[in-house]
This record gives sequence, structure tokens and C-alpha cells, in this order.
Amino acid sequence: MLAVHHLLRDRRDFVALSPTWRRIHQAFELGEPDGKQLRFDDQQRRLLREQAQLAWGFDPLAGIPEGDRRTVAASAIDEKIAPERPDARFVLLKGRLPPPLPELAPELSLRVPLDSIDPNGITQILVIENLDSFDDWHAFVRPTELADALVLYRGHGGLARGTRRLLAGLSPHIPISVFPDWDPAGLFIAQTLPRADALLVPDLDQALLNKGSRAHFNRQHRATAHLDRADLRDWSSLWETMKTHGLSIKQQHMLALGTRLRRVMRNDMRR
Repeated sequence: MLAVHHLLRDRRDFVALSPTWRRIHQAFELGEPDGKQLRFDDQQRRLLREQAQLAWGFDPLAGIPEGDRRTVAASAIDEKIAPERPDARFVLLKGRLPPPLPELAPELSLRVPLDSIDPNGITQILVIENLDSFDDWHAFVRPTELADALVLYRGHGGLARGTRRLLAGLSPHIPISVFPDWDPAGLFIAQTLPRADALLVPDLDQALLNKGSRAHFNRQHRATAHLDRADLRDWSSLWETMKTHGLSIKQQHMLALGTRLRRVMRNDMRR
């Protein structure tokens, strides 16, 4: 859809015959193949605009409609083209929810729109990387100082954007802890969030180290390269320890072995 928009907007005479344009050419039978290019004249561009509008429900020259699926459905035939994903303004929460949200049993969680969260009722936040570890948070051997934390699933896609929006909008006086896997990817997640004041890490022992995966650690070379360049502050020594062991240790193994978790602050000053 964007490819057609760019063709019409820029009044291009040709485009590279990419897989995307091969599909468009097959769907509308417009454009003249010329080697590795697909050529258009004024009439073919006009016909493409008309046929695409009939097929898609909106004018491709104007571009993809803005908004969520409910908004886009008013004009487009395929509402899934909406640029705002369904979870973009939601987060998944448990723990100490701020009023007027309900009090939950430890094993329950709640998917909540961002505009229903009162930041004034938040004492601190814990962000958890993996969904099953988020679900099982009540079963971990966790620091007592996190007892009143609002527990937030980091998420993927729309939920991850919702998490980032929530964290970015919080007062700097609300401490944020992050609990990821003990590996480069986990530390990368914590380091690249809008804010993170502390990292939750396991007390290492031989039983836990035996569960670590060297292969998984070695696959995370992009995160490793980033961390070697990043300003980790008080997490630098933790990163050196990770590299020394060269292992990826998953949250699930920490839970299975009853490993005690502790916080490592990013700076010397504790909040």
C-alpha cells in the first residue's frame, strides 16, 4: 500500500520490480514489465489509483488512514492496516495496582488502558521480560522491598509501546526495576527502556550456572556489541561478570531452582 502511495505521490515513471511490486502487478495487471523494472504512464497511474481505491476502500494517493482499527475501519476495507496496533495504549499489570483499579490476587493480572492509570498512586514499578515469569512472579524468591511494586509485563509489539509510554511519562521520583533473563539480551532490554533504575539479578550458584546456555549467549552478538559501547554506569561490573561466564540464564530456571533475586542499582545512590 505504501509502495503504491509513493508511486502516485512522486509521479514515478517506473519502480524496481521487487516482490512487492510483482504482487501489485499480479493483483491489478497494471504497469509494463521492462527487465527489472515496472513502468507506468499517466493513464496507468490513474487506473492504479482508481482500482486500488476500490480494492482497499481509501485513496492510496492520500496514504494509509491514521488511527486505530476502529478509526481506520470507517474508510478502509482491511482495518488491519491501521498504524496504531490494538495494544499500543494498553499495559498488562499485576501487583499493587494504583486506585481506583481493583486489588488483585497474586496470580491474577489486568490489561489496562494507559489513560485509566493514575501515576500518583504508583509507589514503584517492576518490569518483567517474559510473560510466564510475569504470571509466576508471586512464586519467585524476590526482594521484600518490591512488595508494593506495580508489576508490568514488558510485552512485544503494541504492549511494548504501551509499556514505554507509561515509563516515559512517570515522575523521576518513582523508581523502576527491571527483571529480565540473565544474559546480553536481558541487559539490553533494561538499558534501552526509557527509564530503569535497578536490575533484578539472581544469586549465582553452580546449580544455576549449570542451567545456563553458552549457545544462546553467543547468538546475542548484537546485544553484546551494543552493551560494550553503552554507558552502563553501575551495571558495568555486572556486564563483565556476564561476559566472564558467557552463559544465558533464563528466568524460568531461576524460578525452578528457587534462586534468590536481588536488586543491582544503576547508580551509587539508592532511591
